[in-house]
Amino acid sequence: MIVLVRLKQGVAPEDYERWVLESYAPAVKGLPSVSGWRNHRVAGLLGSDEGPPYDYVVTLEVADLAGLGEDMGGGRMRALLSELHGYAEVTQLVAERFA
Repeated sequence: MIVLVRLKQGVAPEDYERWVLESYAPAVKGLPSVSGWRNHRVAGLLGSDEGPPYDYVVTLEVADLAGLGEDMGGGRMRALLSELHGYAEVTQLVAERFA
């Protein structure tokens, strides 16, 4: 899974990153359905002076997609997802590696 993250107006990157490191990342990494999780800062667009359309790209290795839905439905994760949506707009892409 690939998650594209754009911080909402007025959200400081430091606040979002602190929240991710202290709350969200430990919770997601502890889900039985997730075998890997990484958050990447987007530094720019190659060959362009324009700002990137996203601030962060998150990659998840999902061992069990159906299980992920169940894991994300729990009370703790629902609360964290609500907090996430206070910080940012997110686009979630389900992807399969083929090469």
